[in-house]
Amino acid sequence: MSLIALVSAKSDGVTTAATALALAGRRPVLLAELDMAGGSLRHGLLRDVTRGRQRERLDGHIGLHRLPQADWERASAEQDFTPQVAQHLWPIDESDFRVALPGLIDPRQAASLTSTWPTLLNILQLTDQQLGWDVLVDGGRMVLEGGHLHQVLSPAPVLREADLVLLVVRMTEESQALAYPMVRALQDDLAAQGSGARALGLLVLGEGYRPDDVARGLEAPVLASLPWEESAAAYLRTGGRMPRGVTRSQLMRAARDTMGPLREHADRRRLHLQMRSVRAASPAVERIVQQFGQRGVRHG
Repeated sequence: MSLIALVSAKSDGVTTAATALALAGRRPVLLAELDMAGGSLRHGLLRDVTRGRQRERLDGHIGLHRLPQADWERASAEQDFTPQVAQHLWPIDESDFRVALPGLIDPRQAASLTSTWPTLLNILQLTDQQLGWDVLVDGGRMVLEGGHLHQVLSPAPVLREADLVLLVVRMTEESQALAYPMVRALQDDLAAQGSGARALGLLVLGEGYRPDDVARGLEAPVLASLPWEESAAAYLRTGGRMPRGVTRSQLMRAARDTMGPLREHADRRRLHLQMRSVRAASPAVERIVQQFGQRGVRHG
């Protein structure tokens, strides 16, 4: 029951970490791939995952890039948007409660999302707060403009309303050096336009430095730590047949142990901020979320 966004200053394993958390969680989860540079799930983890009784395969007609057109085609904001949204959610595995919204197929599509962000954000919040799902956002590599989040090339509206924003940092000197100015920029942006600088934390990947030292050096708390295990990480990146032992790997075991504390931290932040329950922006959005709950987002 949380909306958690993962981002990075460089390509530092955001998608790998996000998919590990999504697959390891024991609650229903929606993984939204909002990397404005383009998504990789459709060519990786989801490439061999079929949907429904017809065993439909994921193609370019499904995903985030299709939502602006579907939204625009509605006669009014009150028109039921449920069929269009549900069509663009794809199962992550064979369960009925882990789904993904595949990302853009072309970075040039990012600009088309400007008018769609409010509706999409509202759906993510309601899926979290009313249905009790975990919502994970793969925000990809952050792009700044004038020291602030780029309004087109980053999912800024979602990050500013997330319960937690986790900056993924590798346990290398290079990754930490690149992360330092990004921590400052994210803290400033979230303080000025979001839910506060304390929404930002670190998720460290791998070994080599003590988490306490990383937190002290970057001046931000380490809220999660995942070991880097190449065999499991390779499967999360590329999909295909799951190698033996992946579910018992150190990476996946750590991911299972991580979601609970992250969820609790998000809940404490909500209580501290006395956040009000999110209300649907329109009856159409309310119907979308109600149908998700009734159907468990089953397709076919």
